[in-house]
Formats: sequence, structure tokens, C-alpha cells
Amino acid sequence: MAEEKSLLREKVLSLRATLTQEERAEYSQRIRGYVTRTPEFLEASTIMLFLNFRDEFETTELAQQVLDSGKRLVLPRCAPKSVLMLSQIEDLEKDIEPGMWGIREPKKEGLIRVHPEEIDCILVPGAAFDMQGNRLGYGGGYYDRFFERVRDKTPKIALAFHCQIVDSIPVEVYDKKIDALITELGIMRFE
Repeated sequence: MAEEKSLLREKVLSLRATLTQEERAEYSQRIRGYVTRTPEFLEASTIMLFLNFRDEFETTELAQQVLDSGKRLVLPRCAPKSVLMLSQIEDLEKDIEPGMWGIREPKKEGLIRVHPEEIDCILVPGAAFDMQGNRLGYGGGYYDRFFERVRDKTPKIALAFHCQIVDSIPVEVYDKKIDALITELGIMRFE
């Protein structure tokens, strides 16, 4: 199954890479608009987000919107053994540095640690998604392990481009589902 996942990941990411810079900017703006109008976002006081890497949905403006709205912004830092360490961010310029694989992460110095149970809404990255709420990550298992540490009712909302939706994702026992997926075409919710 690992090979099947790897091939699917490669296929979808190469498809995502064909989006032009203009398409990516326009779609990212639409996705941000959908996110900020969801009840999960509006009602949350502590929001966990990711900073985009390579050709993912652009999240920097969304992160700034979280800060500007007075909500608490939490970003993950990749630690050894596929563990996400959480830190509260107060300034996107001062509190961020390149981490593992060049992904922008909270600075190691001065981390303001946040416990997973404090999060009200998790905005999640991923490589591919299906309409059953299954998510294919980037292969490290960080988010699947992390989801085990949050409150059961904490909404897990993936943010991606519509081209990342596939018919079916191979699922293993440790794979965790998402509650919703937001693309430039709208919001899809899963039971």
C-alpha cells in the first residue's frame, strides 16, 4: 500500500504543480474567503494553521487574518519521530524561520508551547483527498499522529486546490479522516 500511496501522491502533486502562479493566487484568495466564513473559523479562538510550502495553497495572508482578528494563531514545528510541536505565533516575520525541508516554522528559540487540546479548529495541508473524507499527506505521518492528541470534537478542515481531489485514497488503520475540505470551488463536509 505504501507504493500505491506514493504513486498517487506523485501524480496529484505533479498535477498541482501545473497550476500557474495566477491560478494559485486566485484560487488561494477564494479558499481564504470560504475559510473565514465557516462557523468553525468564526467561533474558534485558537486556530492551528500551516505555512504553505512549494506550490500549496497560499496561507500567509490567512495566518495574518487570524492574527488581525484577535484570534490565537498556532503553527506546527516538525520534531523528530514525526511529532508536531505547537507554538503560538504573535508576529509572522519575527517568530518564523525555515525548518525541516525548508518549511517555514515557528523559531525554536522562544517557542510559546501550546497543548493540542487548546486548539479549537485545525486547518490541515495534504497531497490528495477523496470525497469520503480521506486524506493523503506527504508521507511523514505527522498529522495522523497529531490528530490522536486533539479533542475528539476539534474540527479538522483541509485546505487544497480542487485538482487534489481523487476518486479514492488507499487507507490504512492509522489514517485519520478530515471533517471538511475547502477548495476554490467551495466547502465539502464529511460525516
